[in-house]
Amino acid sequence: MRFALVFALILAVLTVVFALQNDDPMAVDFLFVQTQGSKALILIVTFAIGVVTGLLSTLPGRIRDKRKIKKMKGGPSSPTPGPSAFESPSSESYSRKKKSSSSSDAGSNPSTSSQTSS
Repeated sequence: MRFALVFALILAVLTVVFALQNDDPMAVDFLFVQTQGSKALILIVTFAIGVVTGLLSTLPGRIRDKRKIKKMKGGPSSPTPGPSAFESPSSESYSRKKKSSSSSDAGSNPSTSSQTSS
């Protein structure tokens, strides 16, 4: 949290410096609207409009994902999902698999079976 605060303060200071260095008036024509303002103000407003547009464009997907998560966590009528493919096997099942593979390897290897019988 402290890093975010420091980053925000540095960003604010850089924005003020940018605005002070770019205070020349600039005319903007967009469709039927004509306005005039400082270069820095126009760039900052344009950036803010872009950020808002980007956030709004991701909103439908985020709502859809939240609904899916809510449905998966849902009540007793919804089926519970099985184990994830990314979960690690339990230590008990892993040790059973390891023992069974090592015992089958010992019987198939003639050199180890001859050594144990002599």
